[in-house]
Amino acid sequence: MKLKTIFILTLAYLVGSSSVFAAIDIVHPILRKGSDLDAYASRLIVFLVEKSGETANMTAYRSVVNAQDRKVDLLQKGELSVDWLGASKQLEDKLVPIRFPVFRGLLGHRIFITNKTTAATLGDIKTKADLDKLTMVQGQGWADVDVLRSGGFKVKEISSFESIFKQVNGGRAPLFPRAVIEPYSEVASRVDKLPELVVDDKLMVVYKFPMFLFVSPADKHKPLADALTNGFKKAYEDGSFLKYFENDPLVKSTFEKVKMDQRTVFTIDNPHLSEETKAIDDKYWMKTK
Repeated sequence: MKLKTIFILTLAYLVGSSSVFAAIDIVHPILRKGSDLDAYASRLIVFLVEKSGETANMTAYRSVVNAQDRKVDLLQKGELSVDWLGASKQLEDKLVPIRFPVFRGLLGHRIFITNKTTAATLGDIKTKADLDKLTMVQGQGWADVDVLRSGGFKVKEISSFESIFKQVNGGRAPLFPRAVIEPYSEVASRVDKLPELVVDDKLMVVYKFPMFLFVSPADKHKPLADALTNGFKKAYEDGSFLKYFENDPLVKSTFEKVKMDQRTVFTIDNPHLSEETKAIDDKYWMKTK
C-alpha cells in the first residue's frame, strides 16, 4: 500500500473518531471537603462519558459555591456543565435531568449528624411525634427542605455548608439529616476542629428521593447530556453500572457502617417528585428493607 493511501485511510479514521480530537469539556463544582459523595459523583461522570465512547476533560469551577440556588443559576447560564443534586420538579424544569438515580435511591435514606449531647437522647425517640420536636438543618435551597417539611418536620435552612457543621457541633442545631452515603466521611474530616460531632446510630428517615446528574440547558453542553444518558443505558445493558455501584468503596463502607436493620425507621412521602421521575422503572432503584 502506498504511503499516500495509508495517510488518507489514517486521516479518515481519525476524523471519524471524535474522542481523538476533542474531549467533552466538563466544568463541575469544587468537591466539598470530606465528601465521599462528591468524589463518587465526579468518578461516575468520567465512567459514564467513557462508557458512551467519549472522553471527559474535567475542570473544577473557579470558586466554591455553597448555595444550591447559586449553582442552579450557574448551570442555567452554562458556566457550570453539571452538578449532582436531589431531584425535584423545580430543578427538572430548569435544568436537564439525566433520569437514572445515581445512588439507586440511597439518597432518600437519611441518618443524622448531631452532637454528643443530643446523641445521648436519641435512644428515647420512639415515635414520629418525638422526632418532630427536634429541628433539622439543611442547606439553603436543597430539595430535601420541602420533602422534610411536607413530612411534618421543622427545618431550618443555612446558606453555608460549613456553618451547618459548626452550628450542630455547638448545639445550636440538633439534627443534620444526611443520606447514608454522606455523614461518616464528613464528620471524620472535621472532628479535629469540631470534636462534638457524631453520627447517630439509632434513627433513620426514609423517603423516595433520587439524586440525578443535572446538566446545563445551554446548547454547548448537549453533548455531555447525550454522553451521560448513553453511558447509563450502555452500563445497565452490559451490567457494568451495577458492578461499579456495588463495588464502589463508598457504597460498600456505607452498608458496613449504617446497619439499617438496627435502626428505628420513620417513612414519609415525597410529593415533590415529577411524574417522569415517579415513572422510573423499578430496576433502577435498589430494594432495601
